[in-house]
Amino acid sequence: MRPENPDRPDVAQSVRDEQARQKETDRERRARLVKVLVGLGIAIVLLIFITSNSQGVKVHFVFFTRRPPLIWVMFACAVLGGALGYLIGKPGQQLTLRRRSKGDDKKK
Repeated sequence: MRPENPDRPDVAQSVRDEQARQKETDRERRARLVKVLVGLGIAIVLLIFITSNSQGVKVHFVFFTRRPPLIWVMFACAVLGGALGYLIGKPGQQLTLRRRSKGDDKKK
């Protein structure tokens, strides 16, 4: 959409607003792409590391002992660590949001 008269302040402002929105959208897309690429890189390194360590290891569980391949022990640790990190990280954000909303209610 091209403005008919760029000298008019309302048309010029809407063009600037549209350009700012486009720049923000481009920044968000680039940030998302970087996050995906970093995640893929970490996953690839992890998979290479795990597959290169496929020998059996002795694992002592609470009531029994098994000898699974190291690949499965490392994979289970990675999955459990990721899940634990996700669960620990999420409640902190929710508590922060709740605290802010309670504080806003007290100010009114």
